[in-house]
Amino acid sequence: MGIGLLIGGAVVALIGFFLWMSKSKKEGKNAILSVTETSKVSEINENFESMRSSMGNGNFTHFCEIKGVAFSDSPITSELAKKQVVYFSAKVVHEYERLETKKDSNGNTTKSWVKKSDVVSDNTNWANGFGVKDESGFILIDPAKAELHAIQIHSNFEKGEPNADALVKFKIGGMSFGIGDRTPDKRTIGYRYTETAIPMNQNLYVLGDANDREGRLMVSKPKDSKQPFIVSTKSETELAGELGSSIKGLKIGAYICWGLGAGLAVFGLIKMIMP
Repeated sequence: MGIGLLIGGAVVALIGFFLWMSKSKKEGKNAILSVTETSKVSEINENFESMRSSMGNGNFTHFCEIKGVAFSDSPITSELAKKQVVYFSAKVVHEYERLETKKDSNGNTTKSWVKKSDVVSDNTNWANGFGVKDESGFILIDPAKAELHAIQIHSNFEKGEPNADALVKFKIGGMSFGIGDRTPDKRTIGYRYTETAIPMNQNLYVLGDANDREGRLMVSKPKDSKQPFIVSTKSETELAGELGSSIKGLKIGAYICWGLGAGLAVFGLIKMIMP
């Protein structure tokens, strides 16, 4: 009993340590957001041209913050909402119930319908030449590996047909009938359709590395893993607020884990000394 409590206390304390480490990482990101000044696209282009003329291609790198709007000369149409966007992610989820059999410790069996879901379609697409545009100019963005914050532009749930899982389906006078069942232990609830996107001219906050490593100037993920790469429809203020709330929650969680871990360890020692 005592050994188990000591081990439990150590595990809980270790969870607290990981929460604290996560808090520290978010604090670092929040600090970068606050100290990085907003750059105009024209300033980045001027610095790039100056360095290219003196040192050649492939040497420019500048960690920067840009505030503008999402733009592409070749916008795309979102799959579900049919809106003009530079990015969309459309997902269709099949929600259903499956009849499951459970056996208790006495060997008695019970059957019950358990809700489940499967992703039947997940489509993501970016417009060619996607970037951010401010009042001074335009710069490309390579969104690969970005911390992406899009907005939801479509959400809908459609109930499944009454006989969607029937082996043979037919209609008489507008009424739907089914005979047999392909899977008697499974029945359809319906389909959930959701879509997130970055619409054209949507306000955009970008934090990343402006560079010409791929042969042309663009903002992409920094080589330094400690520097964040963010492409967000949320403002800097909103992101900082969310980080602050998360930091506070992680800090409280770590203290709780350490307190609980210490309590379990002390109780375990008492059990070992006084069995």
